[in-house]
Formats: sequence, C-alpha cells, structure tokens
Amino acid sequence: FGANATTFIIPAEVFPTRFRATAHGMSAACGKSGAILAAFGFNVLVNLGGKNAFLPQTLGIFAAIQFVGLLATIFLLPESKGRDLDSFEDNEAEWRPEIRTDHHTISEQETQ
Repeated sequence: FGANATTFIIPAEVFPTRFRATAHGMSAACGKSGAILAAFGFNVLVNLGGKNAFLPQTLGIFAAIQFVGLLATIFLLPESKGRDLDSFEDNEAEWRPEIRTDHHTISEQETQ
C-alpha cells in the first residue's frame, strides 16, 4: 500500500505487453523525479520567512498534492482485480493503419 503500488505494481498490470517495459520504466522515472523534486522543494519552502516558519503550510501543500494523486489513482487507473492481463491489451489495428483489414483502397476507376 502506498506510492510503490502506483509506480511498481500497477504499471506491470495495466500497460499492454508490447509497451510494458518502456511504460514501466517511464512510470518509475516519474516517481523518482517526483521524490527528488519534493525533497529539494521541501528544503526551499520550509525556511521561507525564517527557520521552519513555513513548515505547516509546506506540509499542507504536500498533503494537497498527495490527495490529487490519490484521486488520479482511484479515478484514472483501471481496476485489475480479477481480470486477466490480456484484457488490457489494445487492438493494434486501431493505431496502426497498415495492418487494418477494413480499409478501402480507392482505385482509379472509382475516382472517375
């Protein structure tokens, strides 16, 4: 339970197999960069107006960001409980027009 679930466990389940390794790496990189940004941001924000003067407000800002992350996780990620990983696979024909079977080639006779 926690941040590792959204950066390690869930990406392994919900990304299509074809993109799983790349997307999993990007998800982990985003999590790491967020942690670095938060660590440096905390040090800058907490001492605004004096030593530890902005601490309660800084913690409030971080709590709000965490709440937005919670809402995004709950409402934007698909639930994978009880589902086969194949159900998350996309239909490649939807985004690769060269393999579509329903496309219609216009011949010269049809254009005249």
